[in-house]
This record gives sequence, structure tokens and C-alpha cells, in this order.
Amino acid sequence: MIAGIDIGGTNTQGIVLDGKRIVAKCTVEGGEKKHALMCYDCLCEKSKKKLRVVFTGGGARKIGSFPAPYRKVGEISAIGKGGMYISGKKNLFVASIGTGTAFVSVKNGKSRHLGGTGIGGGTVKGLSLLMIGKDPEGAEKLALKGKGKMDLTVNDIVGSGIGKIPGSATASNFGKACRRWGKNETSHSLLKMIGETIGSMSYFAAKTINQENCMLMCGRVALNSVVKKRISYTVKMMGGKAEFPKNAEYCAAIGAAL
Repeated sequence: MIAGIDIGGTNTQGIVLDGKRIVAKCTVEGGEKKHALMCYDCLCEKSKKKLRVVFTGGGARKIGSFPAPYRKVGEISAIGKGGMYISGKKNLFVASIGTGTAFVSVKNGKSRHLGGTGIGGGTVKGLSLLMIGKDPEGAEKLALKGKGKMDLTVNDIVGSGIGKIPGSATASNFGKACRRWGKNETSHSLLKMIGETIGSMSYFAAKTINQENCMLMCGRVALNSVVKKRISYTVKMMGGKAEFPKNAEYCAAIGAAL
């Protein structure tokens, strides 16, 4: 057995592999060494044994002494290997939605970093706190009650769709913002904006290397029902295909262990 731990800027996520079978999983909020220790202890308890560890993620650089044998691997390589594991494919595009979002192309088992965006889980967390005084889970609950009244649609502006873009698509996020709509609408438009931004940027990145039909969306943010729905809608509208497979939030941790 071996543990893979991904230390991000917002969360630390770990898994234990027995061969290629996942036998334990753990998520800890925070991206410091102490959170990696908490995650490791959780994985040892669940698997009932001491484990060797492979670290990845931006926070891996903070690991010095550690109560177990360990090594570190690059995040891009880990994302690529994890993406292949959870998708069963050797050629795919991975949008790793962590604190920010990284775009990784995998071709014939080799990973290449295409770039990314600062829009990600950190954005959800920070703007949810600033705009509505809630954590991401609280924002999601409120957003599910919203209707998108704060956003201008394409139809609002031109009276119809444009090319392959339907009239119902967003033309301007928060284009009709008004305080009287309240926190439900603010939350809905906020998460919708983040999902649409990640979806459109991911699509255009994948399109440049002809992988828009094999897009894998990974990371904990992709579990947010509102963000997930808007990513799927946006990618499909553009002409691509986004998948959200099981254990996608542990993509980099799985890749590290592999």
C-alpha cells in the first residue's frame, strides 16, 4: 500500500492505493504541513497500517521532516496520471480545478501543461465570504434557490441566439445586478459565473490541441452542483464534452501514488 497526498492552496486530499485499487480517502481543509500530517494520520487509521507517502501539489514544497518515508512528484505529472486512472484513457484533456485551475493535455500517456486560470476553488471560497458571508457549501445551498435574475442573457441584448450560442446563454454575468434580489440570486450568479468561466476557458484550451471531446473535469470544486452544471452546459454549448467521473476530486493524489 502507498499513500498519495495532494497539498493544495485550499485543501489537502489523500488516497491509499493497494496496487491500483483505492482503499482509503481523506480530505482536510487547509494546505500547510500540519494538514498533510492530519491527512496522513487519517489515511493510516483507515487503512490500519503505516504508509509510505508520495506528495504532490504546491504545498509539497513545505514538507521537511515527516514521520514516514516519502518522496515528491510534480503536480502536472500527477494530474496526468490521475486523469488516466479515473478515465481509463491515455489521450485526454484534464482541467484540474483546485484553488485555481490548471489545464493539462495527456497524449500517449505523456502530460503537458497548457496553462490555466486563477478562477477556481479559492475564488469560490473568497467571493462567497466577501459577497454573502458564507462558506462554499453555504453558497451552494443558497444558489440552488436562485433563478439567475442578475444575469443578462444573449436574448436580452439581441433578441435571439447568435450562431451556435442560444438566446438563453449568459451575455453578461451580474449584468442586471440589484441588491433587492438578495443572497439567493447573488450566490446563484456567482457560482454560475465561475462555472461558465472555467467551462469556456477549458473548452478553448482543449480545442487548441483537438481534445475538446475528451475533457475531464477534476477537483473538489467540480462537485459543487451549480458550478458543475454550468461547466457542463458551457462546454456542451461550445461543442465539447465534459466528464465528471468518480473520484475526480482525488485526481492529483491518485496520480502521485501511481
